[in-house]
Amino acid sequence: MGQQRRYDDRPRGNPETDEGRDQRSGLIILQKTKDAMKYLYTSWVKYPRSEKLGFVSDYKKCLFQFLIYIITAQKKYYKKTTLQDADVQLELLRLFNDLSYDMRFIDEKRYQLISERLNEIGRLLGGWIKSQKETSTTNGK
Repeated sequence: MGQQRRYDDRPRGNPETDEGRDQRSGLIILQKTKDAMKYLYTSWVKYPRSEKLGFVSDYKKCLFQFLIYIITAQKKYYKKTTLQDADVQLELLRLFNDLSYDMRFIDEKRYQLISERLNEIGRLLGGWIKSQKETSTTNGK
């Protein structure tokens, strides 16, 4: 009998060139967002039960909407408006993180870790938006 392959035994390649991976795993911003999601899911467990159906649910919806915008932008030819919508969602995620800290659902260390991850995603998104603006101005000439 052959060995059973696990889901995480995918071929590892260079994510910049999508070698050995399917296209959706190739975006660095997508991977960083998935990593942030994993971390956020562990922190949401510690939120008060009374906030899980309201606040945490809205937080999750915002996070999934951001993910939808990133995947949509990857697939679209004209990405500018979708990336701007993703930027708005990222600001909402930062607001949720700030509110979580202000209402003492998370401690300062967790707040800083989530903020760092969101800032890193923001830098990647900002670079993507900037590159789209540059390509639209060079194509428009």
